[in-house]
Amino acid sequence: MIHMAKFSQPPRGTRDFVGEDAELFIDLVSKFTEIARLNDFKPIITPTIEYFDLFAKKSGVEIVQSMYVFRDKAGRNIALRPEATASVIRAYLRNLHKEPKPLNLFYVAQCFRYDEPQRGRYREFWQLGLEIIGDESAAADVNILYTTSEYLNYIGVKHFVQIGNVAFYRSFMDSMGVNSDDQDLVLHYIDKGLFSNAEKLMLEKYGEDASKVLRELYYTDVKRLSELINGYGSLLGERCSKISREVEKTLSFTDALRSIGIDVEYSPSLVRGLAYYTGLIYEVKAEGLDLSIGGGGRYDGLTEVYGGPFEYSTGIALGLDRIMMVLKEKGYVVKALPRVIVIALESSTEIYRAAVSASRTLHSSGIAARVLSEPRVSKALSYASRKGYLYAVIIGRREIETQLVTVKDLMKGEQASLHISELAEYFKQRLLDLL
Repeated sequence: MIHMAKFSQPPRGTRDFVGEDAELFIDLVSKFTEIARLNDFKPIITPTIEYFDLFAKKSGVEIVQSMYVFRDKAGRNIALRPEATASVIRAYLRNLHKEPKPLNLFYVAQCFRYDEPQRGRYREFWQLGLEIIGDESAAADVNILYTTSEYLNYIGVKHFVQIGNVAFYRSFMDSMGVNSDDQDLVLHYIDKGLFSNAEKLMLEKYGEDASKVLRELYYTDVKRLSELINGYGSLLGERCSKISREVEKTLSFTDALRSIGIDVEYSPSLVRGLAYYTGLIYEVKAEGLDLSIGGGGRYDGLTEVYGGPFEYSTGIALGLDRIMMVLKEKGYVVKALPRVIVIALESSTEIYRAAVSASRTLHSSGIAARVLSEPRVSKALSYASRKGYLYAVIIGRREIETQLVTVKDLMKGEQASLHISELAEYFKQRLLDLL
């Protein structure tokens, strides 16, 4: 005997999407796909499982420690995908590297991380992503955020963007001899709001001057960065010109976003937790929510990590679960298709064929319709009312003989008889405002 209590709950940190949640999920994915295509992004679909090393190579401390990892039956080290960018780059190198660039890609990806479940955080979650490969200019980043903003405006999510630049931190740490693993750890601490941990690491391993520089970077506004860079010119050496260019890029990027109506601010504490970011980074925040609903940035050269030639790249991932949370709190309602039920009163081939033909006629007009085979009219109409159908089309032996079907308005209780050929026009006139 199966005890349902044991099997009724999904694993901790996962959830079922049913009813309105499922409708909202499909609606948001559909609209993201629409906006991505309108901005000429092409779809890419990668596996949910990948080799563990793909993510261990350059994803960073947090991701590696939170991955679901297992050995398959052949002894290979496999991981459930914790994020999608590494997979996209792998697929690009295998399948798309000969395509003309820049290459604009979008995805909808199911991801997994073994984090502690909390508000807005699940162990199984969904990302809506945009990636541009092969474009060095900040115009690619503007394109990413313009498309993101267009989507969020489309679904009614008020938002603003925070930007930062990890090149500032990495250039200074390179100059001070900080190894790459410690750099990743410092940025991980800052991303988690643990600046004191990052400062302590720098002090203990690289000295007071290194700790001081880190503190100044953390508390310096972007407009004062040029002064800071000039003050450390001898330390930075040849990196001075590179970091100066990054400052100019960050300022022009900010101006470009504001010029197209995107609310943006610079945040020196924004570094992002993934280790592959190299320059400009950004997070998208929803008004009234203390959590990020998306983030991304530059990951130039990630292709080299996986054995390919150097490519400039940038991208963003939006958290679909958090976007759903925002919209549900606002009372967002998915616009439902007008729905009609076609009732076949007999199971004979002739009557069922006529019912299917009627439903197809309605489909061609954008009206959702399904066939229900039920000989008892009262039972069929009761079911239709409870399921929220607006109209019922009744087809039985008499309707076949006369070519006149009965149409019942389930809200008003009214009914009419009309020729089968008139169905589409009849419903277009009555459901026009719902289509």
